[in-house]
Amino acid sequence: PVFSQGRGVPDVSLAGHAYAMVVGGKWITVDGTSASAPAFAGMVSMINAERKARGDSLVGFLNPMLYANAGTFNDVTEGDNKCASIGARCCGGYEAAPGWDAASGLGVPDFGKLFTEIGA
Repeated sequence: PVFSQGRGVPDVSLAGHAYAMVVGGKWITVDGTSASAPAFAGMVSMINAERKARGDSLVGFLNPMLYANAGTFNDVTEGDNKCASIGARCCGGYEAAPGWDAASGLGVPDFGKLFTEIGA
């Protein structure tokens, strides 16, 4: 994937550690994509609900809108995605850097800005 071609992997980042959930009546914490992907999906659902309430089309394939509104993300410039946990054997990964990078994509969405740009 090449950013100059309009898309990269990953596209965005969210914190993915210690999300509180209730499963079977008990509080647990979850980590990783299983935590962050539903959180981002919730943001997109809120944007779509606003657009639908106004009679606008839903966002559909989101990536072109994300890359056209890269300023709605907080850039992650430090850190990496090399290891899953302390003591775990590393299997590769990338360093964060200014702008799009393979560790954090466009960065972490600022939901207020993202909502204003593509939802409102």
